[in-house]
Amino acid sequence: MRQLYWCLLFSAVLVFTLAVPANGGQEDGLDKILTQFPGFHVLTVPERDSDAKAFIVAHFAKRNPSVIHADFDGDGHLDYALLLKDKKSGAARFVILLCAEDEHCKTACDEKITSSVGEVFIRPVPIGRRASQTDAIDSKDYPPPLKLRSTGIEVTYFGQAKVVYYWNAKHKKIETIQTED
Repeated sequence: MRQLYWCLLFSAVLVFTLAVPANGGQEDGLDKILTQFPGFHVLTVPERDSDAKAFIVAHFAKRNPSVIHADFDGDGHLDYALLLKDKKSGAARFVILLCAEDEHCKTACDEKITSSVGEVFIRPVPIGRRASQTDAIDSKDYPPPLKLRSTGIEVTYFGQAKVVYYWNAKHKKIETIQTED
């Protein structure tokens, strides 16, 4: 009887593991998103330089440092931030896609990062976190310190700079604030 119990338990776990993807179903959506960027793939850890790779391995054990799936514009729908690399040319880009209820996504940010591709990674910045302009930049033309009202995206250029991308509800667009140099 005990053997039957363990066999059934193992079978149930196996079926659940095969039926529910480890990423919560995000990969299907990500595959659809990538069709908007022919020839590009999500930047992988081995494509980083050695220092960035070591940092990522040590600090991103449970999360992909090239993908964020969160609500960036506060509309209740999950959006994407991605680091992408062209398979042939090596060109790289950072994109933010805002998605609607019907899962149609529009590009809100598309920046070339080819020269920094080996040293860049992204992570979410939680709602309520404060972000302020680095002192190294004259802040008269930059935003004052702000409290994020939706999830932001921190782009780290390893050993160089950190920039937070956030939704400005008043202007209805993604804006940036450089938080470190």
